Amino acid sequence: MSVPADSDRVCTTFPKVKEVRAYIKDSEKGGQVGQGGDCHDVPTGHWIGGSAPHMPIANPMSGYEMYEDDRNSWGIGALGSLVVEVETTEGDKGVGVSLGGEAGCYIVEKHLSRFVEGQNPADIELMWDQMYKSTINYGRKGLPLQAISAVDLALWDLLGHLRREPVYQMLGGRTKPYLPVYSTTCDALQAKKFGFVGAKIGCPYGPSAGGEGLKKNVEMFKNTRKQVGDEFPLMLDCYMALTLSYSIQLARELKDLKFKWIEEALPPDDYQGYRELTSVCR
Repeated sequence: MSVPADSDRVCTTFPKVKEVRAYIKDSEKGGQVGQGGDCHDVPTGHWIGGSAPHMPIANPMSGYEMYEDDRNSWGIGALGSLVVEVETTEGDKGVGVSLGGEAGCYIVEKHLSRFVEGQNPADIELMWDQMYKSTINYGRKGLPLQAISAVDLALWDLLGHLRREPVYQMLGGRTKPYLPVYSTTCDALQAKKFGFVGAKIGCPYGPSAGGEGLKKNVEMFKNTRKQVGDEFPLMLDCYMALTLSYSIQLARELKDLKFKWIEEALPPDDYQGYRELTSVCR
C-alpha cells in the first residue's frame, strides 16, 4: 500500500494503476497560451514561429510560397499538447506531457490504457514494451510514440511520488553538481550574457531561397560568430528543411566558423543522405 503524503517512509508495496486519463490543453479559456508539450504554442510574432522579420526560419514547407513566412500557417501546432494522468487504486497520481492533442488522447484511452490499468506502477519497462509492440502496425514513430511518451512520463512521475524520490535518483542518482545547458534562440549574444554554455540558432533560408539565401545564411552566421567570439559554442538547427546538396554547401561554408554541429539538416528518414553528408563533413 502507499503511504500518507506527509510520511517519510518509502512505499515498497505499490497499489495498482486504476485509471489512465488523457486531456488536451484548452488555450481558449482566459486567452492563455502556454507551451505544454508544444514548443510552437507561443504568441504571434515569437521567433520560433518563423514569422519574426529579423529571423525567418527555414522549414520543410519553405519551398511553398504560401507557407514560407510562418510555421503556424501550415499547421505545425495543429495537434497541440497531450496531458496524461495515471491514478492508482489509492489515489496516487502521476502526470506526463507530450504532443498529440485529441488524436493522442484517443490512442491513450482507447488503446494504450489496457496495458497500464491494473498493473504495478514499478513495471514501467514492461508496460512500455507492450505499448510499443501493440502499436507497431501503425506506430514506431510520430503520434503513437508521442502518446506512449506521455504515458511513460506519467508512470515515472507516479513512481517518483510513491517512492518519495526524484526520477533522476531512480535512474542512478546525481553524478555532478551542475549540468551544462545551451540555449535555442534567435539571439546567441544574449544567451552568452545570460550564462548559457552555448547557443543553437535556426537556419533562416533553405534551398528555395537559392544561392542568395545561402549567402544570407553565411553572412548571418559570420556575424553571430563575431558577436560571441571564437570560444563560445554555436550550433545550427535546420529543422529538416535542406537538401543533401544544399547541406553540403552550407557545411563547407561553416567549416571555418567552427559550429559544433548541424542539426536535422535532412528529413529524418533520409538515411543515405545523412550517410553521404557525414562522409563529406569528416
